[in-house]
Amino acid sequence: MASLSSRISGDGFHFTVSTTIHIPDTLDLTHRTLHVVHDLDPHIYADQYELAQRPGYSSVLWGTTDLEKPVSAVPQNGSVLLLTADTSHVLSGTPVNLTLEVPLHARYGRPVAGADEKDTFYHIHLRRPIGFVAGEIGSAAEMPAALRPYASFHGWPSPPLSLIPDTAPNDPMEVIIPVGVLQHLAWVDVGTAVVMIAMFFYLLHAALRTARRLSVKVKVSTKTE
Repeated sequence: MASLSSRISGDGFHFTVSTTIHIPDTLDLTHRTLHVVHDLDPHIYADQYELAQRPGYSSVLWGTTDLEKPVSAVPQNGSVLLLTADTSHVLSGTPVNLTLEVPLHARYGRPVAGADEKDTFYHIHLRRPIGFVAGEIGSAAEMPAALRPYASFHGWPSPPLSLIPDTAPNDPMEVIIPVGVLQHLAWVDVGTAVVMIAMFFYLLHAALRTARRLSVKVKVSTKTE
């Protein structure tokens, strides 16, 4: 029976979730497709352009796709990422391990009201990826409960679908990101205003200096003629 395991590598705002699927007999994949679904918290996003360059799978993303906004400015239902593994290179009738690596990014979190150092970090608990096979030969089976929330998405694989057991379904997957402190926001606003005003006067000075230099060149050119 096939099985999968997942792990996180990397720290901070950029990290990778790797899911390895062990298939004892690749004959089980005949006329079937192999998938992994990631249900992403709103704190986490996947870059579609980055995913398109990854070998080993194709991907479809539903839900929040804006890459620039902080978590406070995006819908709180997150997004769903579906991977379809490329099994064209797999030799029939042999065991194989397929690893699908997904680069993910964390959004800027909401500032917290705390002065302690430990309060300036936010713990994001990721849902574990779900693996499944689509197109199983035989009579139609009931949709697995874990996949029912996604069955209505446009482009979702057609049933019958069968789950791939996770070897460690209860192991936590967690990312820790730094966040701002509410007490610091006033100073950030003041600092931003000072920088903007300074830049305005610098640009004004540069524009006036350039205008005077161009004016002198025009006068010199007129006298020469």
